[in-house]
Amino acid sequence: MFYLPQVYPGFSWDNLKHLPPGASNIPRLGGNFLWRQFNAVADLGVDMCYVGMFDEVDEGTAIFKVSNTPPGTGHFVTYEGLPADWYLRITGEGAKIIRGERPNTRNIPILP
Repeated sequence: MFYLPQVYPGFSWDNLKHLPPGASNIPRLGGNFLWRQFNAVADLGVDMCYVGMFDEVDEGTAIFKVSNTPPGTGHFVTYEGLPADWYLRITGEGAKIIRGERPNTRNIPILP
């Protein structure tokens, strides 16, 4: 049996459950929440992890490109003005530290 840790960028059910904005939010912290998880996985010496989720916009866990100006009728989590590919880039760098291709650093090693 393998242990496969999961990392995720943040969370929100606000849009899915029609809650007021911020009611069910685990903040993304500009990517630091996700990066700290990659950092912890690398510290464990685990050579793989599951990134949840690529496209779960309704749960606020998407890492694929999204707009920072979603429709006004929803309560979507944005990337807080960061580039649309920011979480994809962080995931790529996280994969590098897990594979041992770059040093494991506490701070995100790239800029937006």
